[in-house]
Amino acid sequence: MPRILWQHTDITWLAALVVAVVLGLLWMGYRRSQLRGWRKLAAMTCKLAALALLALCLLDPLWTKQQPKKGENEIVVLVDTSASLETAEKAGEPTRATQVSAALNSGDQDAAWIRTLGDDFRLRLMTAGAQTQSVPHFRTLKFDGTRSDLCRTLMTLRSGGTNLAAVVLVSDGNATDAATWKAEAKGAPIFTVLAGKNTPTPDLAILDSTVATSPFEDAPITITSRVSAHGLNGKQATLSALDEQGKAIVTEKVTFNGDSPQTVRLRIPVAKPGVSFHKLELKTEGVQEATLANNSRLLAADRGAGPYRVLYLAGRPNWEYKFLRRAIASDDDIQMPSLVRIAKREPKFEWRGHAGESANPLFRGFGAKEGEEAQRYDQPVLIRLGTRDAKELSDGFPKAAEDLFSEYRAIIIDDLEASFFTQEQMHLIQRFVSERGGALLMLGGQECYQAGGYDHTPIGSMLPVYLDRTTTTGPMLDARFNLTREGWLESWMRLRTDRAEDEKRLAAMPAFYSINQTFSIKPGASILATVSDGTQTTVPAIVSQRFGEGRVGSVMVADLWRWGMHDEDARKDMERSWRQLMRWLVVDVADSITFSAETDVADRERVKLSVRVRDRAFKAHGDALVKVEVTQPDGKKSQLFAEPSLKEAGLFETEFFSANPGNYRAVASVEDMEKHAPLGSKIAGWTYGPQAEEFSRLAPDKAFMQRIATETGGQMLALEEIGKLPELLKNIRVPVEVTLSTPLWHTPWIFLALLLLLGAEWFLRRKGGLA
Repeated sequence: MPRILWQHTDITWLAALVVAVVLGLLWMGYRRSQLRGWRKLAAMTCKLAALALLALCLLDPLWTKQQPKKGENEIVVLVDTSASLETAEKAGEPTRATQVSAALNSGDQDAAWIRTLGDDFRLRLMTAGAQTQSVPHFRTLKFDGTRSDLCRTLMTLRSGGTNLAAVVLVSDGNATDAATWKAEAKGAPIFTVLAGKNTPTPDLAILDSTVATSPFEDAPITITSRVSAHGLNGKQATLSALDEQGKAIVTEKVTFNGDSPQTVRLRIPVAKPGVSFHKLELKTEGVQEATLANNSRLLAADRGAGPYRVLYLAGRPNWEYKFLRRAIASDDDIQMPSLVRIAKREPKFEWRGHAGESANPLFRGFGAKEGEEAQRYDQPVLIRLGTRDAKELSDGFPKAAEDLFSEYRAIIIDDLEASFFTQEQMHLIQRFVSERGGALLMLGGQECYQAGGYDHTPIGSMLPVYLDRTTTTGPMLDARFNLTREGWLESWMRLRTDRAEDEKRLAAMPAFYSINQTFSIKPGASILATVSDGTQTTVPAIVSQRFGEGRVGSVMVADLWRWGMHDEDARKDMERSWRQLMRWLVVDVADSITFSAETDVADRERVKLSVRVRDRAFKAHGDALVKVEVTQPDGKKSQLFAEPSLKEAGLFETEFFSANPGNYRAVASVEDMEKHAPLGSKIAGWTYGPQAEEFSRLAPDKAFMQRIATETGGQMLALEEIGKLPELLKNIRVPVEVTLSTPLWHTPWIFLALLLLLGAEWFLRRKGGLA
């Protein structure tokens, strides 16, 4: 902005003195003048102004203005060269890429607006697609970028370079990293030029997709997709999920009404454990679409892989164990090693044997051994079922964290009193749930809950029901089972996809007669099911709650086996219910080794691989060697070594950059450095499909381009208005400016002003009759 600079401010007092003296002389001279009225006042003003102007010239004023220094300020012209610009909005029209090229070039040279900018600024021409690079000109642009990393590029440009005056962005606004945009307070303004006006038609698109895995039988994998159609109102399309061999597993018909997106869910009822890959395809018949690049997506699903081991403890052989064992026989991922007591501890008798003999003398002569190996008559008799080998559970319930935490994900206690455990074992179970994150389920046997003496014990403190607030009424007869509101929301409590069908199933269930009655649950617990008898007495049947890192459940019904005795369909329902209950127990319980692959939101090629390692006591284990082998889509294998994290003990991290579109599978192998023994391995997977992200949105994002311009102090233009840029950029503040100064005393208009003022004063005096 132009301004006046006074060079000799030190003699301001002299100029003021001159003005004061002149003012006094004028007052004295015009006081006796024959001029009257306004002529007198106007003449005095003109002469005073002329003399004051002469006095101000004593200060030697300079007329200064700032203007950009030619060739010193930089302007970056950034052009989006992603492949999505090669789409025409209507058949027969030029693509956005063609329109952008025409706006940037004039024959075999740069467009006129670029040449004009080059006269005053130093231009840097750049393209942004999958990579950002500088180019000498825009005459050979190739719009083949697999993504549009515009935001990251713009933020980097604004934060670097002291001579950057402005950034010009030419794009359709569909940045694949739009979620990372953040405008800093300082930085060069961005002038956005929007390419495109309308959404290309006709076109089908998969906007986004998410995968949810379930441990239950109805839908192990649920794919939720948002799909859209433009110019296909009333048309029907098919959304299909394909397996790794390209075979369609499940399909869903979609009818489009207008351009609003629709949400479609595909449920894959049969899916193998572990990592699996699927491809989504959206098709319609008899339509020539604007592009097919947004009609498919790659998805990875991880259902986890067993075996999931659950420790079952029972105080006596019972029917509940029989049906539970039969139910999980068809589930290869669930293993249930069991300790079943078939005889309680008997009182110790004094046998009339040899002095100091502790073994039963009846066994004398039959190879019985003294000491710990001798047959004891005062110990309970336990049988082990489903154990891995002869050593597992050979000493009864585990006494050390290493034996319990590393082997099992959940514990089931059925018809077993609290005195079976030592105090140390009960504290160990509490740590198993609260620290290790395991699960505990207590079934409704006659020696559980308050009858089993669990009140005021570490195990009883974890249960979701109060054991000292039971009812004193008589036993419940003909108790009917039903789900609560919370129970209907839990997928593992339901056995039918349709609620009406599930309500019919519940109505047909047989009555139960053995209920551990309690009327009070703990804060934070949820009643998932109740039982009610003919007197309308309702008590909890299934209750659950979180405890520390784990979860605890209580089944208050002791004769659930009656359900399976009703008929064949009821038996199948009961077995399925048991399987879902077992899955609920183990699904969120972590292993000693966990492996995750997380794709970077800003850079989709970059994948962070994290491996957490714990020892047998489930404490962070940092002394390990972690190898990661990545199998790429073409079958090529890459070997990586994960490094220990400085932020978290037991965490090992590395990165992998996906180069080719497709499915990626990684195997992390962990080895103990001290013992040189393998600790285990885990599998993770991810997909890389940049084309699907790039083409998911084809409509020009005017709102996003306007936001970038507004937040940085720039302005948005349409592509046809790009020629206005030189005029707009001429008025912006630039980092490097030059100051132009002109002495006012040497300017003609000062001399002209003096002549006009003195001439006006002379004219007024002449008019007043004065010489």
